[in-house]
Amino acid sequence: MQKIAILADSGCQLPVNQLEDQGIFIVPLTITIGEKSYLDQIDIDSLTVFEKMEKDNVMVMTSQPSIGVLEETVKRIKDAGYDHVIALPIATGLSSTLNGMKLACDMVDIDVTLIDTKATARNQKELVETAQRLVEQGQDVPFIKQVLEDMVDHSGTIIMVPNLDHLKKGGRITPAVALLAGLLKIVPIMKLNYDLGGKIDSLDKVRTVKKANLKIIQHMVEECHINSQDYVFAIEHVLSQDLALEMKQKLIDTIGDCDIIVRELPAVVGAHMGVGGIGYQFIKKYEG
Repeated sequence: MQKIAILADSGCQLPVNQLEDQGIFIVPLTITIGEKSYLDQIDIDSLTVFEKMEKDNVMVMTSQPSIGVLEETVKRIKDAGYDHVIALPIATGLSSTLNGMKLACDMVDIDVTLIDTKATARNQKELVETAQRLVEQGQDVPFIKQVLEDMVDHSGTIIMVPNLDHLKKGGRITPAVALLAGLLKIVPIMKLNYDLGGKIDSLDKVRTVKKANLKIIQHMVEECHINSQDYVFAIEHVLSQDLALEMKQKLIDTIGDCDIIVRELPAVVGAHMGVGGIGYQFIKKYEG
C-alpha cells in the first residue's frame, strides 16, 4: 500500500512546518517588498504585508517557493517513508509553483500526482484537507485525484478591486486602461478563468464598490448555482473587514445559513489587488 504525502504552498493558509506529522507539507511562497524578500508565514504574515501597502504605499512582489526549499521539503517527505506525493499548489495561472513541485519530485525521485487547484486561499485549503482525509481513509491515488478534480470543477473565485492603481503598478494592466477606468469611475469585477489555469480575467464592470460586491453575489447564485448545502464559502479581503462582513450577511440572507469564513486574503493574492480588494470563493464539499 502506498504511503501518500500532501504537498502544498502557503497560499492555502495552512501553517508552514506544523502539519507534517499528519502528512501535510506546506512550503512558503516568497514576498518581496523593496529590496528585501520574506518567506510567507515564516518571516511575514498577510496582515503585516497589507498594512505596509497601506501605510507606505509600497509595491509588493510575489514569487513561487525556491527550488531549493521545494527540494528540501520533498527530501523530507521521502526520508519520512512516503513513496507518493499529491501536489496541490496555488493556481497555475497565478504562479509556476506546480512546475517547481514537479521538478523537485523528479530531482528527489519520488512519484507525484499534480493537481491544478486553479485557486488559492480557502478553496486550496479545502482541497488539501480533503486529500488528507481521503489518505487517512486508505483511498488510492486515482480515486483521490478524481475527487479533487471534481471539486475543482465545482469551484470558483471572483474578485473585486476598488481601483486599478495597484494592478497598474504591477504591470498587469496598462496605464491608459487604468486612467480610463478611473475617469469613468469603473469598479472592475474579475474571476479566475479556469480555462486559463486560474489566470485573472474580466467578468464585469460596475460604477460603485457596493454594487460590485452585490453583483458578485448575484453572479454566484444565478450563474454559478451555488447553494448552502453543497458548498463552502469564503470572503477574503485586503483591510476591508467591515464590507466583507456586510457581504457575508447578504450571502446568508440570499441562500440561508452556510459554511462561510471571513478573513484576510493570502499575501500572494492581496498584494496584487491592493487595499480594499475582496475575493469571493466557493467550492463543492466532498462528503464521502
